[in-house]
Amino acid sequence: MDDPFERHLRSLMQDSSAHPTPEDDKRLERVLHRAHIHSGLFDLLKLFANWGWVIGEGGARGLRHARPVRRARDNSSSSDLNS
Repeated sequence: MDDPFERHLRSLMQDSSAHPTPEDDKRLERVLHRAHIHSGLFDLLKLFANWGWVIGEGGARGLRHARPVRRARDNSSSSDLNS
């Protein structure tokens, strides 16, 4: 995987210490794992929020069209079709 964030983080850690240790690699893996989990959870919450909005909009529009609406015929009103 060529993740630019991961690459940048690894370069920062290597610059800060002259000799990276296995513990540094473990720490980096923990940080990246936590960051990926947080990012995934945020994406899931955003997805559910979007679904909620779509379902709410569909329900509201569906209720408006649940019964047919009878339009009153009014010949005194001007319309584009009469021109």
